[in-house]
Amino acid sequence: MRSIRFRCPRCDVPLTPRLRALELMEALCLQGDQTWLLPAGWFVRRDDPRLASPYLATALADYPWLLAPLPSRWIRVHPDPARTTGCCGLNWWGPDKPNLVCRCGHEIGFGHGDCIGPHWYSLHASTVREEAIAETAPPDYAGRLARARELVAAPITSPPHDPGGRPAMADDVPSWDRALHLAELELTCGGGIEDPSLMIASPQLPAEARLVVPIPWCQLVRQLVLAEKPWAENEVPLGWKSPRQDAPQVELSRHRQRVLMTVWGPGRSEWAVTMRPSTWADAWARLRGEDGESVELDATDR
Repeated sequence: MRSIRFRCPRCDVPLTPRLRALELMEALCLQGDQTWLLPAGWFVRRDDPRLASPYLATALADYPWLLAPLPSRWIRVHPDPARTTGCCGLNWWGPDKPNLVCRCGHEIGFGHGDCIGPHWYSLHASTVREEAIAETAPPDYAGRLARARELVAAPITSPPHDPGGRPAMADDVPSWDRALHLAELELTCGGGIEDPSLMIASPQLPAEARLVVPIPWCQLVRQLVLAEKPWAENEVPLGWKSPRQDAPQVELSRHRQRVLMTVWGPGRSEWAVTMRPSTWADAWARLRGEDGESVELDATDR
């Protein structure tokens, strides 16, 4: 498999970890608000015919490389707030005013993280592309996708449980102590491809209680088929929102040895839970039918 790492054209430092070209259409999210356009660890070209969407800036032809948002150890937000301020997050204000910079200060791209449309980063054509070839064979994506479709076809029979834990916030780590900690958990999914949900069972919840979390099909594909890491840094949380109008907003943030899941939305109570990264990764691995975790965990994750 071929991978690419993008580098700054001025100072040559890496702007991204190694990424692979995304071929699985069902992992793209073109319409959902506040959901990453594509999974971490992958990229697509802006001129890809699959990317016809009113939420992607057609004026940014000189910025052809689209990828998921990254923390500031890779790419930083422009220091001029006039280029970055949006309604609820990072926005852009014209093709001549990039809002992302390298650590050296060189302007290298645009990012969108506002409340309307999917979230994405877009790098300039001048960024240096360092290619590498991996000797490992690609996983059986077709088999994993078939299994994911079988799993999500199950009915949802549990009423949603509200564990409380408000108001824990990703950018306020001390507030995480207010959230219920799940030392053990099991995941199932159901509801069908058009309106799927994730169901969380845990001994730390009341008997027979389940957390029911709406999740876009594209996000299930990223976890069940691509086996992406199921969280992001609390600086840039992994977020999603199902296309259904009344669906809640979900964010998953990692800080050291804890992952925070927050859920809030129209007509719904806010709640939050925490778990160890390895506990959350193991639960996804079991849902995929694997014996152990398949995402790469560093020492702080464990």
